Amino acid sequence: MEQLIPIVNKLQDAFASLGVGLPLDLPQIAVVGSQSAGKSSVLENFVGRDFLPRGSGIVTRRPLVLQLINGKQEFAEFVHCKGRIFTDFEMVRKEIEDETDRATGSNKGISNVPINLKVTSPNVLNLTLIDLPGMTKVAVG
Repeated sequence: MEQLIPIVNKLQDAFASLGVGLPLDLPQIAVVGSQSAGKSSVLENFVGRDFLPRGSGIVTRRPLVLQLINGKQEFAEFVHCKGRIFTDFEMVRKEIEDETDRATGSNKGISNVPINLKVTSPNVLNLTLIDLPGMTKVAVG
């Protein structure tokens, strides 16, 4: 089973780079809840790092597919930034914010196009998690 996870991760990356969802029903953990309920904080606890955008109102405006990979070193990679390695998790937060704004604008728009992020660390289990935008009760821009 452990050998299957990297293959599935590669499939997810390939489909994400084409802008197409993975047409396989695979077990994944999705964190769902109302706006500002702490969904992103739950995911950060799996990683043991603060790296997701913070703020008031709707902050998660695009789904985040978070692939956790157990490895010897700690770093992050985005599918949309091929070959770029992030070791500073503040820069990971900034890239999530910047990529969200590139797709949705700065007026709090929401998109269903996911951001794919891989975090490799000796402190994580091989697991894929999904952070979804919160269910909003008040309309945003």
